[in-house]
Parts: sequence; structure tokens; C-alpha cells
Amino acid sequence: MAGPIVHYEVPANDVSALKKFYGDVFGWKFKKAPIPGMEYWLIDMGSKHIGGGMYKKEANSMPINYVDVKSIDAAIVAFKKAGGKIVVGKQEVPGQGWTAIGIDPEGNGVGIWQSMQRQQRAKPKAKKK
Repeated sequence: MAGPIVHYEVPANDVSALKKFYGDVFGWKFKKAPIPGMEYWLIDMGSKHIGGGMYKKEANSMPINYVDVKSIDAAIVAFKKAGGKIVVGKQEVPGQGWTAIGIDPEGNGVGIWQSMQRQQRAKPKAKKK
């Protein structure tokens, strides 16, 4: 039986500021969890599916969780405007989509992903004559 990733946590020193960052960039919503004695926020990313990958670790490698966006170009602009830093610019994954990697204001790695299928679905079909 496969064990899929079903939960994602983002560590933060300034929870309010980082909640604002992710809300502004990706539209995530936060709800305080009813856990006595602990300040823990549940994240609603609107996602029903998470996939994954593995690669040989290099210097400064860290786990990266990719966020699906409608427009990678717009997401990169929003990411930087909200205080994040892009460390790997937009790159095409042939036949799949585009990716970029950033660091949020607290130093967490964040991948940004735009599926090529999303762009193909958005194109209007040519009318037959």
C-alpha cells in the first residue's frame, strides 16, 4: 500500500506575517486548530491531490513542496512582491509544465508549478468550417 503525503506544515517564527504571505501569494486560508495549549493553524490550500518526487541531494538541498498556480509568471511576481525571493527562475519541464523555486520570508523552500495541461485546456478550440 502506498503512503501518500496527506499533510503539509510550514514552520514560522512570525506566524501572522507568514500567513499573510501565503494568503497573498497563493490564496491559502488559515483556521486556528482547536488544540488546547498549542497555537496551530490548519491550512486550506484547496487541493485534493499531492504527488511527489525524489532526487539525489546536493549542497543546500531542502524539501520543496510545489504549489499549483494558474500563471507561473503572475505567481513569481506576487511571490517577490509579498517578500519572497526566487532562487531558481522559471524553467520548463518538457511536456509537463513550468516551475520556479523560491524562499519564503522565513527561509522555507517553496516550489511554484504551472501545468502545461492547464494552459492547453485554457486555449479555445478552433471552430470547424
